[in-house]
Amino acid sequence: MSDLFRNARLPNLSLRDVSNYIVEFAQDQYGSRFIQQKLEQASAVDKTAVFREILSHAYDLMVDVFGNYVIQKFFELGTPEQKQILGQRIKGQVLALSLQMYGCRVIQKAVESVPLDMQIAIVQELDGCVIKCVKDQNGNHVVQKCVESVPPEHLQFIVDAFRDHQR
Repeated sequence: MSDLFRNARLPNLSLRDVSNYIVEFAQDQYGSRFIQQKLEQASAVDKTAVFREILSHAYDLMVDVFGNYVIQKFFELGTPEQKQILGQRIKGQVLALSLQMYGCRVIQKAVESVPLDMQIAIVQELDGCVIKCVKDQNGNHVVQKCVESVPPEHLQFIVDAFRDHQR
């Protein structure tokens, strides 16, 4: 598959042409880029078709070197409903994803892209784990994004974690 993209032998390929293979494409360097680019201009129907196909593989894509970009693209360009559904998929997994090399990018994109109620739900999963995240090469970026994106009144537990850690 990569060879086809690298050599640009399929310049007119569309998302519909790769339906039923979206997950495989998402996990390929060139396939992931293809999907991301096509999603930028895709119709609502095509976006929905891609979303339906990736949904049952969402977690695997979140932690994949190339698949995470497709999930991020849905947090960026997806409908409010799609963002809500993806938000439900990360529920209970925020810490694990935050500490994972590619998952942390998905969590950061989610935090900056979702409505306040979902932001709060995401950051609350880090309560009790802030210092662990801050000391982690991936998790520290998530904590930084939370501080940048979430209103301070919802982040007191982060301040408390630092204060308690110094004692």
